[in-house]
Amino acid sequence: MEDPNRFKDSNILKEKWIFFLDKLKGLKNLTINKISGSVNNLKDRTNNIKFKDDLKRKFNIKKFNIRHISLKKVLPIFMVIVISTFGLTIYKINEVRTRAYAVYLGEDKIGTVRTKEEVSDIMNEIQNKLQNTYNMDVLINKDLDFQNVHSKDKELSSHDDLRKAINSKLTFLVGGYALLINEKEVGVLKSKQEAENIIKRFKESFNNAKNENSNIEKINLLENVKTTKVMTFMPQIKTEDEVLAVIEKGTDEVKEHIVEAGESYWTIAKEYNMTVDNLIKANPGVDPEKVYPGDKVNLIVPKPLLTAVTVEEVNYTESLNYDTKIELNSSMYKNEKKTKVEGKEGKSQVVAQIIKHNGVEVEKKIIKEEVIEKPLDEVIVKGTKEVPKTIATGVFRLPTRGFISSRYGMRNGRMHKGVDLAAKTGTSIVAADGGKVTFSGYSGDYGNLIIINHGNGYITKYGHCSKLLVKKGDKVYKGQKIAQVGSTGRTTGPHLHFEVLKNGVNKNPLNYLN
Repeated sequence: MEDPNRFKDSNILKEKWIFFLDKLKGLKNLTINKISGSVNNLKDRTNNIKFKDDLKRKFNIKKFNIRHISLKKVLPIFMVIVISTFGLTIYKINEVRTRAYAVYLGEDKIGTVRTKEEVSDIMNEIQNKLQNTYNMDVLINKDLDFQNVHSKDKELSSHDDLRKAINSKLTFLVGGYALLINEKEVGVLKSKQEAENIIKRFKESFNNAKNENSNIEKINLLENVKTTKVMTFMPQIKTEDEVLAVIEKGTDEVKEHIVEAGESYWTIAKEYNMTVDNLIKANPGVDPEKVYPGDKVNLIVPKPLLTAVTVEEVNYTESLNYDTKIELNSSMYKNEKKTKVEGKEGKSQVVAQIIKHNGVEVEKKIIKEEVIEKPLDEVIVKGTKEVPKTIATGVFRLPTRGFISSRYGMRNGRMHKGVDLAAKTGTSIVAADGGKVTFSGYSGDYGNLIIINHGNGYITKYGHCSKLLVKKGDKVYKGQKIAQVGSTGRTTGPHLHFEVLKNGVNKNPLNYLN
């Protein structure tokens, strides 16, 4: 489709040429009239004798006659001069009217303008808008380059197009406040107030007196903390929470483990080559005994970048330990003792100053201590008389050498009340502990049987013996030979059937043998 503007431009050009030719024609008539008048005037003046002499002398003319000047010869020269002057004037006017600037931002051309002020106004407009948007000082990149060009009005960039082009290529910095800990930057914030809020929040997290009897006197920081104004890119600006998390953890790294069925803190710590203690530290406030599938466990052990030093005054009651005094009694056996006087702790009222680093006590100073109740010493009476060997020690030994051929528990639908120790016939059987023989003889399925009462609620039985070496009423000591292995009673081969009863109830002997 034809561009209608093309015909419009052609008509305008045609009209300009017609206007130019009309002006030129008028100028020609005017020039001819002026030249003709000038020549006639010159002729009149040449009639003056003095004027003629002046001309002859000035131009070294011996003979001068004004009648020799022809209008037809002079006119073309004047016309060339006039047309050249007019053309130069038109050129100068057009050159001034089409002056423009190609605008470059860095290496990129962003548009063409008639004046530099147009770009400056847009840059100021953008800067003001950015400052209002972020509520921060803004420094935009003004690396502009202007190159002289000639352009028609329709070739110039519009205000909106130029603003969009600048926005698409523009980079800018914002004025923030860097938080420095021991001269090391940990984050940049929008304002100095935000940086101060972070320090305040960190300190306040340790301003937690445990009860009404304790008081946090002051909280200081070990590290050197300061803020400084910096210019940076907007994505580098962090929130209070982000910077505080870095300070509290010592890193912005996040590493977590999702708990699976059957896992515990112990298995998780082992998997990541950590100690359980460190895993607990990495998850404050979490009960390590209560982890369930799907729970998230933090694997990063916090190493705070700041150290809050709290000075706390505590008023508390402290227990005073009692001493234990021993009294000897020759009428009591060496393995006997009894309490003559029950000990009782005392009490003292203490005022102390406790210094903590990030909540961990590092120093304690006792300011004042007053005993309000003295402790009562405990008195224990111990025997000095030698203990008879037949007295039970309370610990059982293996009654014979051999291997276990049958264990305690259900066997062939029946309860097997002891353990069977297989050994050769005649192998020695000894008392598992000291005590008194309450039975020695034949007893049904047990065959030859010995029963010993150890006097402490325990009874032991020794069955299927081939030979009995003690009788009822004898006192025996631990390890004393009392019988020999055999196969009497209901048995399939030589072995010792050994039982342990506590308060009349059968127990698994293997749980009591030393």
